[in-house]
Amino acid sequence: MEDKLNATYITLGGHVELQKYRYLYFVVMFTLYILIICCNSTIVSLIVIHKNLHEPMYIFIAALLINSILYSTNIYPKLLIDFMSEKQVIYFQACLFQTFVYYTLATSEFLLLAVMAYDRYVSICKPLQYQTILTKTTVSVLLILAWLMPACEIAVSVALNANIKLCTFTLKKAPVLLRWRAENVLLSVMHFMGHVPDMTKRM
Repeated sequence: MEDKLNATYITLGGHVELQKYRYLYFVVMFTLYILIICCNSTIVSLIVIHKNLHEPMYIFIAALLINSILYSTNIYPKLLIDFMSEKQVIYFQACLFQTFVYYTLATSEFLLLAVMAYDRYVSICKPLQYQTILTKTTVSVLLILAWLMPACEIAVSVALNANIKLCTFTLKKAPVLLRWRAENVLLSVMHFMGHVPDMTKRM
């Protein structure tokens, strides 16, 4: 295999009977996407407008909902485009970027839930110290870390995968993508550590 990647796009072949049900798929997924955007945006707007909701708990809820909007926006538009396209393809660089956003936001969601749990813990177990512990600065730092830490971690993985050679350019099932990612992450780390210099030749 050549040293450089010999294709810049990946064909997505995992859609079931797309030609037959493309309009049904599109309407269902578009409706779900609009509902997600409208519902989450409404709640976030209410939290922003009403000053009596400017409390740590509601701020964390708003952050979680914003995270959900971004997460959905990372997935649904491309999915809707694929439903209406004759050929479902994605550029390799776009695939890496979508993977970065996907895993960053997914990890951020868990961290935001952990922060919300900490907020409830402080409010229940230390009610007299609540205002002292969860100040505006603390809330801001927790929110920044909840998004920044996953972004930095996933960026390393994506950067290590950027130059990995693909063993196939057609993804027919989700497990293929997951297996490809898992193998490439492992190989990337091993190459980074200098333990397996020629392992990718098996691809």
